[in-house]
Amino acid sequence: MTDQADKISVDAEGVDGPDPLEPTQAEIEAWVARERARRQAWLDGPTEEERAAYADRLRHRRLADAFDEGESRIQEGVRTGVRYGREGQLAAEGAMTLLYRWSRRTMAELIRAGREWEEETSLPNRRRRVPLDDEGS
Repeated sequence: MTDQADKISVDAEGVDGPDPLEPTQAEIEAWVARERARRQAWLDGPTEEERAAYADRLRHRRLADAFDEGESRIQEGVRTGVRYGREGQLAAEGAMTLLYRWSRRTMAELIRAGREWEEETSLPNRRRRVPLDDEGS
């Protein structure tokens, strides 16, 4: 319904002519010429300056990639070294703790075993009566 109202208002104003949204024939021909030139340039390939600029960009990108790869290797080596250092420290501390605990336990156990052996093997102190010299005569 609004389309008919728009047509009626346009007709009432007396505007009869090309739609202002449509391109003109000159604009179409200019676009065709630009498009043909663009496609021909694409078929011709890059110029020497464009090739040199692309080679420079490619060389810089490869250098940057190599530098980034070297940095990442260094960082990975540092992380690995720090981790191994920490693990080595923990292993040494754990070994010392185990040795300390083992030596105290073992020493206490050895002392206890020695006392038990003494008790088992030592002869009891029997009191014997020793005769005096004047008793027997």
